[in-house]
Amino acid sequence: MKDFIPIPDLMNAQKVLVLVPHPDDAELVAGGTIAMLTAKGVHVEYVIASDGSRGGFDPTISEAEMAAVRRKEQAQAARILGVEHITWLGFQDTEVPAPNVVRKPIISLLRKIQPDFVITIDPWLPYEGHPDHRQTSMAAVEACLFSSLPMVQMEDLANGLTPWQVTGIALALSPKPNTFINVEDTWEKKIQSLKCHESQFPQEIWDTFYPIICLKSQEYGKAIGAEKAEAFKVLTAAHLHVMPDTWNC
Repeated sequence: MKDFIPIPDLMNAQKVLVLVPHPDDAELVAGGTIAMLTAKGVHVEYVIASDGSRGGFDPTISEAEMAAVRRKEQAQAARILGVEHITWLGFQDTEVPAPNVVRKPIISLLRKIQPDFVITIDPWLPYEGHPDHRQTSMAAVEACLFSSLPMVQMEDLANGLTPWQVTGIALALSPKPNTFINVEDTWEKKIQSLKCHESQFPQEIWDTFYPIICLKSQEYGKAIGAEKAEAFKVLTAAHLHVMPDTWNC
C-alpha cells in the first residue's frame, strides 16, 4: 500500500493547518515539528476547537476568565514556535459537539486557507477518554476527506470558496506512527512554549508531566537514531476511506 499510495513528506509542506481541541495541544503533540517548519519558512496556522474555559485548576475564577487566560497563553506559546494566526471555533470546553457539526467550519477553513498539510490528533487513539479529543480529531479527518467534494457545503461556493484537497494529514498521538521527526534542535522551543500554559501546568503537575514527555520523545527518537523525536501517522485523503490496509501504512 505504501508503494501504491505514497506517504507524503510532512517536512516538504509549504502551508500547514494545525487543528487541535484545546489550547496547549498543538505544542504538546507537535511543538518541535511546528518550530522546525516555521524556521524553514513554512506558513503555519492554528485552529482551536474549544474555548478552553474548563481546563484550569483555580475554581475561584469564572469560565469566561479562564477562557481569556488560555487565549493569552496560547498566543504566547504559538508565537514562540513562529505561529501568528489562530482561529478559535469557540465550542464549549468538554462539550465539543459531534464531528458532523465541528467539521463544517473546518471544511470552510480548508477551502479558505488551502493548506497542503493538516496536523491533528489521531482519532483512533485507543483509550482516549476526552470527548473533545475524539470529536475534534474525527471532525478534522472528515473535513480533509470532504473538503474536495464540490457538492459538500455548496454554500461555500457562493462565498468564493472552492473545493480543496490537502496533500497529507499528520496524525499525532498515533498508536501506529509511520513518520518520526528529529526535534533535537527545537526541543527547547517546544518546552518553552508548553511552559506558557501556566494554567495547565502548575509546578506540581509539570514535575510529573515533564519526565513523561521526555521519555516518550526519547522512545520516538530511537526509531531514527535521534535523541528526541515527535511521531505522526502521515496519510493522504485516499487512505481515509475503504482502505483496510491503512492500519499498516
